[in-house]
Amino acid sequence: MVRRGMSEDKGKSDRRRAVPSGQAAGARRSALAPEAPGRPDRRAAILASAEALFAERGYADVSVRDIATRAGVPVALVGYYFGRKPELFTTIFERRQTYITERIARIEAVDARPDNPAAVEALVRAWAEPVITMRGTEAGDVFALLVARTAWDPGPEATAIIERFYDPLARAFFGAMQRALPACPPDRIVWAYEYAVGALLMYVGDKRIERLTEGRAATADPALCEDFIRFVSAGFETLR
Repeated sequence: MVRRGMSEDKGKSDRRRAVPSGQAAGARRSALAPEAPGRPDRRAAILASAEALFAERGYADVSVRDIATRAGVPVALVGYYFGRKPELFTTIFERRQTYITERIARIEAVDARPDNPAAVEALVRAWAEPVITMRGTEAGDVFALLVARTAWDPGPEATAIIERFYDPLARAFFGAMQRALPACPPDRIVWAYEYAVGALLMYVGDKRIERLTEGRAATADPALCEDFIRFVSAGFETLR
C-alpha cells in the first residue's frame, strides 16, 4: 500500500512538472510567453504564418494544418500554444492592440471645435495616416492586407474581430467629427465614415490600380497619402 501511494504521488508530481514554466495548469494559452533561450521562437513563427495566410486567403480558407506547414511546426503545437483557430485569429489582433489604441489617441488629441477650420482634415489624418504609414513596412503590409480582408469578410469570426477591435476606433472618430460638424446629423457622419473606410481599404489593399494604370501606379503608394487625406476630408466638408 505504501509503494502504491508513493507511485501515485510520483505520477502527480511528474504531471505537474509537465506543465511549461510560467503556465499554470488549465490557464489560457498565451501567444506572448517567450521560448527558452537558444530555441527557435515557434510561437512567433506560428503567428507570422497565420497572419500571412489569413491575409492571403481569408479566415475560412485557411486550416490549422496550413498554418503549421508554413510555420514548419507540428499541427499539435498550434493548438498547444494558441488553442483553436478562432483563438489564434483573435491573438493576431490582440498583439496589434497598441496600434489601434494609438490611432484613437491621435483622434482624441485633435482640436475638434467647430471654429477650427483645420479640424476635419486633422481628424482624417489622425485616422488614416497610421494605416498608410504601416502599409509601407514589410510587417505592416501583411497586417494591413489582413485588416482589409477581414473588414470585407461577412463571416462571424471576422465580424467579431471588427466589432471588438475596430468599432471603438470608429466611435471615437464619430464623436470627434460630430464636434467638428455639429450641424450634421450623426447618421450622415456614420455613412461618410463608411465611404471613407471603403476608400482606405481600396487604397491600401487593392491591386486593381496597377492593372488599370498598366503598371504606372502601385498599391498603397505612400506618396499619395496627402491626396487621399485631402480627398476624404473634402467629402466630410460637404456635410457642413
